[in-house]
Amino acid sequence: MVDQIERELYLTKPIKMKKLKVIVAAVICGAFFTPNLAAQKLAEEKVVELTGKSKRKGYLGNVVIDDTKQQFDMVFVTKDKARKVVYEVYQFDYNFNLLNNFEDEQRKPKSKRGKNKVYKGDFWQVTGVTASPNLTGKLVLRKTLYTYQWNWWKGGYEITKQLLDKEKPKEMASDGDDKKRKLYYTSHRDLSDKGELLVCALINKGNMVMYKEASREYQIMHIDKDLNILKKTPLKFDNPQALLYSAELEDRDEWIMVFQNYGGAGLNKIAADDPTGLTFVRVDGAGNIVENYKFNTKCNEWAIFDAYYVGDDVYLYGAGNINKPEKNYTKAPFCITADVMPGVGTPEQRMGQLENLKYGYLQVTKLSGGKAEFVTATSIDDINAKGIKPAGQKKLREFDGKKFILNGVTVTSTGDLFISGQDFKYDNVGEVKGRVYKDLLMFQFDSKGEFKRYYGVENTAKSAGLLGGAGGAKSYPAEFTVYQSPTNPNDLFWNVFLCKDIDVDCESETSTNYLAGTQTTTTTCVYTPLYQGMLGKINASEGTISDFNVFGGDDFYLYIDLEDDGKGKDLPYFSINNGNQIVYVARKRKGGIKGNERWGNEVWFGKFDPAKQ
Repeated sequence: MVDQIERELYLTKPIKMKKLKVIVAAVICGAFFTPNLAAQKLAEEKVVELTGKSKRKGYLGNVVIDDTKQQFDMVFVTKDKARKVVYEVYQFDYNFNLLNNFEDEQRKPKSKRGKNKVYKGDFWQVTGVTASPNLTGKLVLRKTLYTYQWNWWKGGYEITKQLLDKEKPKEMASDGDDKKRKLYYTSHRDLSDKGELLVCALINKGNMVMYKEASREYQIMHIDKDLNILKKTPLKFDNPQALLYSAELEDRDEWIMVFQNYGGAGLNKIAADDPTGLTFVRVDGAGNIVENYKFNTKCNEWAIFDAYYVGDDVYLYGAGNINKPEKNYTKAPFCITADVMPGVGTPEQRMGQLENLKYGYLQVTKLSGGKAEFVTATSIDDINAKGIKPAGQKKLREFDGKKFILNGVTVTSTGDLFISGQDFKYDNVGEVKGRVYKDLLMFQFDSKGEFKRYYGVENTAKSAGLLGGAGGAKSYPAEFTVYQSPTNPNDLFWNVFLCKDIDVDCESETSTNYLAGTQTTTTTCVYTPLYQGMLGKINASEGTISDFNVFGGDDFYLYIDLEDDGKGKDLPYFSINNGNQIVYVARKRKGGIKGNERWGNEVWFGKFDPAKQ
């Protein structure tokens, strides 16, 4: 007799496409459009039926591009047996004609068949180290076991992280002090592939002495998996500084930190006179400080949401408030650490607080050549006074300065800066709770950082129920890419990848307790977002935006885990002919519940081709 039913519902994390930092007068993308997007169609579209095993099972493992032969291979993984993987390959020419279809069996992925992920065996582990603060802010190092398990069906490693024994850092004898000096956690960067760690820690003799002296002496340490300190680099400030932002810039293998002048009770004599002073620190992968310089913020309360490299320049952007900057220093949750104590709890808790605040300004900063080229802060009122909407949209989607994410930066050949983002709200009612993403926003600045206008576009994804709660397509943020025309630099094309539906795949497993005479059924459901693409045209000089055209058809959803010839990952397209053309790929979904009922046998291709526009 079944006397207990357990159900487990898992919502997969939003599929994060690789952020496209910049396309400047890009030949690779910019020539794909004619000046009149209202009549714009893809240069070529075609629907092809899959005929082999992959029409019933398997996943798209890779796309292999060959410009010399003018063809590409779509490589599906269809079977896993005895450590061997079976591929089914469909070969197409660049006009999407099917040339060949065959199986290819091999023991492990090769560079041209599997995804661009290094295969090191089915199972391997790395013992490393990570860092965190304890309740009093002291630095704690923890041995960490990273386990890599190859998943043949997914074509990559599933990584699990297990925290092991705690280790307290020991006194550093070479620091020039005969007394014990304690280390207080500030920030860190995991080098998990090596099992190593970069950590920034505040050094001092104790809480009371440190607060009285408020010395700003830090160490950046490179620590190996056995907790040996390989390198120590001092970082010193003349006045108290609070850590405002810390991020790893993966494309450059660098780590950046932004500190802000800090004050408080008992610090009046030693605090910097200017509460708006900031310090930018850039650290390479070996722990060397390669840049360390000062600049000033206009928002003395600034929530930096992200940082982007564009060439050799760094752009920082986020919302903030200007709150008596002549005397008020930054405070939590804007600062991550202040003295030895973290400003807020976990990074997730801090970000949750920042996203729930109401802001008065949007601040953008460009750092280049050891200085800030510009720091501009535009009020929310000024932003909304210059809002633009597509002609066919009934209402302008206003920017209220609350609950939003910023997720992309593009710099055009004219120097204009475009920052994309999206509003959201929290839904705390019903079985599924969480974010609901709303309107699409694009902010335009000139080359000096002065605000020009913003474009507000309605999110047309399906709502979850009549009240529009969490759990539906709007629980996943959109992804944006901006292309610039090489023939008219003022013509920009906003490519939005919008989650339009959710694919649900559930499995049930029943276990029996024969002694108790009971059965337990566990149902696990995986929810996968289904993306479609749409295009709109912006005239950057006139400040106009067209209506958006959806491509691919309502029943086709984009593959969102393609590799752009090894240059990117998690993209809904790949490039051909030396990057001069782009190909989108989508699969038909029939909408059933299981097996062949869910997905059809047809694949849609769409191509941008400047020679046919």
